[in-house]
Amino acid sequence: MRVSERVYRARWLLAGAMLVASIARAAAVSLAILLLFGLIDLAGPLPLGIRGAALPASVAGGLIALGLLIARGRYAFHPTRVALYLEERVPALEYALVTALEHTGPGVNVLEQVVDRAEPEGALRTPVIRALALSAALLAPPLLGVALLPLALRERILRPAPGDVLLTASRGGTSASRVATIAVRVIPPAYARREERRFEDPSLVGGLAGSRVELRGKGAARGLDSLRAGIGSEALRVTAVGDTWIVALPMPDHPVAVRLIDRDYSRLFALEPVADQPPAATLTAPSRDTTYLLPRGRLALAGSALDDIGLVRAEFELMHTTGSGERFVIRRIALGGVSPGGAPSASVQATLLLDTMRLGPGDVLHVRVVARDGNDVTGPGEGASDTRTIRIADPRLRDTIQVIPAAIAALDTTMLSQRMLVIRAETLLVQRRRIAATAFEDRARVLGRQQGLLRERVEAVIEELTTATEVGFTGETEASGILGEAAAAMKLAQRELGEYRVPGALPYMYRALKALERVRNSERLYLRGVFPKLVVDLDKVRLKGTDQPSVTPRDSRPVLLDARRVLGERLDRAITLVARRDPGARDSLILIRVDALSRAPDAAPALGRAVDALRAGRDPLPLIATARRVLLRATEASPGVPAWRGGP
Repeated sequence: MRVSERVYRARWLLAGAMLVASIARAAAVSLAILLLFGLIDLAGPLPLGIRGAALPASVAGGLIALGLLIARGRYAFHPTRVALYLEERVPALEYALVTALEHTGPGVNVLEQVVDRAEPEGALRTPVIRALALSAALLAPPLLGVALLPLALRERILRPAPGDVLLTASRGGTSASRVATIAVRVIPPAYARREERRFEDPSLVGGLAGSRVELRGKGAARGLDSLRAGIGSEALRVTAVGDTWIVALPMPDHPVAVRLIDRDYSRLFALEPVADQPPAATLTAPSRDTTYLLPRGRLALAGSALDDIGLVRAEFELMHTTGSGERFVIRRIALGGVSPGGAPSASVQATLLLDTMRLGPGDVLHVRVVARDGNDVTGPGEGASDTRTIRIADPRLRDTIQVIPAAIAALDTTMLSQRMLVIRAETLLVQRRRIAATAFEDRARVLGRQQGLLRERVEAVIEELTTATEVGFTGETEASGILGEAAAAMKLAQRELGEYRVPGALPYMYRALKALERVRNSERLYLRGVFPKLVVDLDKVRLKGTDQPSVTPRDSRPVLLDARRVLGERLDRAITLVARRDPGARDSLILIRVDALSRAPDAAPALGRAVDALRAGRDPLPLIATARRVLLRATEASPGVPAWRGGP
């Protein structure tokens, strides 16, 4: 066998043994880390965050150990190093193996004969077996230790999850508190399609209103006579499954504090429900109330709906009212319904044919978007958009109600102004070759500004014609439509004049002038039910009455309690408990937070963080001070910002 073949075979043997031994030793390090976490958790339950770091720490430790071991044995891949290793193990080689490996000249055959007589491969058997045996010996103890850990304990270390504290055995004997360590499971309603949430030793538990809340603890085998649970004066039922006691209750619709009592031990935590909000619906078309002379044509309907969980149905709701005097007939019509299938948003569209609605003079049609969610616990929740009103004009009512004509716009003046602008533009175009370019641009710019002012006047007239807030009328009239064409043409003419393109502006100016002339022949708008404005001289009528006043003593109003100030006073007393390290400080803060959720929601987040800090052993006073400032609406001075002295 050639020398190079011997060396390469020895290299693969040494490299393979090194890799196997390195992997075994790295696994031993990883299992030792897991065993350490398990033993600590066996002595006393570790927090969820620390147990969650056990598996990553184990993997990281094993990878680091593997990298170091491979780096240490990297020379097993180098042929020269392997040859030297064999020379060290077999003195009879007398460096013939290294020399034959590095030189291929004359005399190599003699060197190979020396190597054949020495048979160096046999020298690798003992070190390889020793390395593998040592690696197995190092791996066996941590592997056996992890295997001997209780199954529940291994589950807590390998797959930590909130609430798995119940997998551990009860500690402390019969004298220990059974409410000191609890697990809470919140199961949302089926319609919400949300995953259940688990909490371990919580102070605050949030969830969707209507969810099922389960409180669990160990020690039920001692009996349930001394174990009680309640919300205020309401007692909750306590059941047992094996050594686990269970309290099940629905998530209320308002924040409450749940108290658990085991003999002389007491535990308090808060339930903070999140209400399922009703859907929010929006009607985008039609965008305003409208009055039709005749019930003809098409009306495009468009709307949208949003929900915090999911929509089940969204549709247009039409309410047709007909009749007069004391006899009215109302019918409801659903149109354009969609089923989003639990999606958080949906859009609805439909086309309403007024010809097929059987509308008559004086009829009223109300249009809105209605959306419903899938809440089958406290609902379903329903949301509706703003209502648009479509009226059909009734000619019979024009003579029975006071009719006041709308303010007559100065359309004649506007038309004359537009005609003068056209004449000036034509004159400027004729004089273009006789005046300087800068003068031409200045005069065109002036004409553009004048055209813009005239357009603003026309748009103000359109707004006056289409909106009469005194009687709730909004709608397009014949005159407003024609004026809209004029305003659009004026805008284009203004743009052309701004770019000094007078020939391009003149066609738009002609179009605007013709539209203003057509307004003369359009129908006028008359409004019904507008009261005339009366002018009253207050100086003449003030204190001129002849009636004698008769004043009786008034009862004093009861003093209204400031809920925020009351909470602030309770928080001051809780600060004293925190300063004394009183065990009841945590319960006091929880009760204050429960009341703050409904009376001062802006202070509740800071109070919740203070409860968490107190539970974690940190100083809660800075967070309590923040909550107190929010409750009392106190102000803070920022460095560098001058104080306001009341001046302008």
